[in-house]
Amino acid sequence: MAAGPGARGPRAAGGGRSLREARPRAVTPVTAPGRAERFRSLAETAFDILVIGGGISGAAVARDAARRGFRTALVEATDFAWGTSSRSSRLVHGGLRYLEHFELDLVFEASQERRTLLRIATHLVRPLEFHFPIFRDGRIGRRKLDAGMWLYDALSLFRNIERHQMLDTEAMLAREPGLRAEGLLGGARYFDAQVDDARLVVTTIVAAVEAGATLVNRAEVVRIDASDWPGHRALVRDAESGREVGVDALAIVNATGAWAEQILDRVAAGPRRPGPGDGSASAVRIRPSRGTHIHVARERVGHSGALIFEAPRDGRVMFILPWREDLTLIGTTDEFFEGPPHEVAATPGDIAYLLEATRGLFPASKLGPEDVISAWAGLRPLVAPPADGAEEGAVSREFEVHQHPPGVFTLSGGKLTSHRHMAEATVDRVQSFLAPAGVKPLRKVDTDKVPLPGARFRDLDALRGRIRARARAQGLERASADRLTRAYGTRANRVLDLVERTPRLGKRVVAERPHLLAEAVYSVRSEMALHVEDILFRRMRVGLETRSGTPEAARRVAEVVAPELDWTTERRTEEVKRALDFRAVDDGAIRELAARAKEGR
Repeated sequence: MAAGPGARGPRAAGGGRSLREARPRAVTPVTAPGRAERFRSLAETAFDILVIGGGISGAAVARDAARRGFRTALVEATDFAWGTSSRSSRLVHGGLRYLEHFELDLVFEASQERRTLLRIATHLVRPLEFHFPIFRDGRIGRRKLDAGMWLYDALSLFRNIERHQMLDTEAMLAREPGLRAEGLLGGARYFDAQVDDARLVVTTIVAAVEAGATLVNRAEVVRIDASDWPGHRALVRDAESGREVGVDALAIVNATGAWAEQILDRVAAGPRRPGPGDGSASAVRIRPSRGTHIHVARERVGHSGALIFEAPRDGRVMFILPWREDLTLIGTTDEFFEGPPHEVAATPGDIAYLLEATRGLFPASKLGPEDVISAWAGLRPLVAPPADGAEEGAVSREFEVHQHPPGVFTLSGGKLTSHRHMAEATVDRVQSFLAPAGVKPLRKVDTDKVPLPGARFRDLDALRGRIRARARAQGLERASADRLTRAYGTRANRVLDLVERTPRLGKRVVAERPHLLAEAVYSVRSEMALHVEDILFRRMRVGLETRSGTPEAARRVAEVVAPELDWTTERRTEEVKRALDFRAVDDGAIRELAARAKEGR
């Protein structure tokens, strides 16, 4: 019989004492230690919980576990937010479209979490006014929409930012004059919220570190020995140096999204079958769905605010969203993806679909491939339905936590909005598993109350005013000051400190965008960025906000962070190429579609 949670195996120590008492106490760091020290700590510390995966789910689990007082580590094979968590629609929303599938619990939970995120991450998560136009030839009529809106308000306990408002045709056109007028029946106005998804992940990662967790990116789990509990050992390989270390932990949380089944394939376990309530490895079935998005200049669309609408080709619910002050985000597609998760990319068909739908809603825009500034595609790690045949949009966005083998927990499914709740539920499961072994939390869960780093302020407008004043005194533009406030909250002052000490860091990364060189240095020193790619696409996001400026941005960022990372001239050149290669994956689809359009003329 295999050991149960209260038994002792060869890695347990301390006789009759609890496992927590038998191991050296970890010291909560005042500041994030250097990467070499953090990687060494993986081998030298006996952890309660090892989290695999540095997307939003893994980051939230690490934050939650560390705040409860568990010795926590997290490893990510690539960079934090490299996968789906930086390739979403960037919405924090209750999930209006899920009402069609009667997923009322999901909408209720997401509505609660939206309120929580607006409170604990005020600088990152902002209210967003939506309009939902309805047409004579659409699936959704006025009565159905009004009923859905009342239900949406009710599931948020009538505590959404504002209650919905039904609009007639004239009122809808007054708000969005560029809308297709033919067949327009009016629509509705309601609120959800928007977030920079990658910044949310990175900020949550920083919060986990400040709570005492050990986090390392570019560190891949290549094997897990789960054959003799108590205690699992994961073999972790440093992608930067090739060095391998063994990491001991009592419990492992697999939070790798679309990669979850691949991680489970690396687990070597004993013959014991899961007991009641354990779940099983075979029960973890991910059905990834590809979601593609594009950026275009807002002036090319002609919209004023955010819109949710039905795509004319297939009736799928889509979004047209304002991004920054001058861009538009259009998404998303929903197609099951059968290939390796790391190979997901936008396709010419995806981009053509998004452009066609936008032209259908805003006929005067006449959008074409030449208008696309950037494209990106991510995988929704959907829990596979019991039987094949379900359409992509009908597959539930609910999450599940399975345990198998003992002490290995896999978190699958879910959505960005609910990440904090998902993490809390997952750590609750792990906590119950560890309790018989005498490993108990030191504190109660508080992640719904404690602000994320940078969010400790009373009034966003007042903070914005203070950052503007300080930036103006340093000769910086208002656009850059406002970007710093939105991206870093109160920690914008730390970026401005860098400018104060080294004025040249106050220059823009690329002329057309407000991002500052100081942000690149800050991301290396305080946010664990290791490559130019990490900075452009997941810390600053400027790599997706310019079409022709990315090469210049890559070169300038490589120049300013080279002293921080001890890069040679040759290494700087390699880093620029690496960043451009990363973007080229999705740019290829834009070029191919443009070539097809040119041939068809």
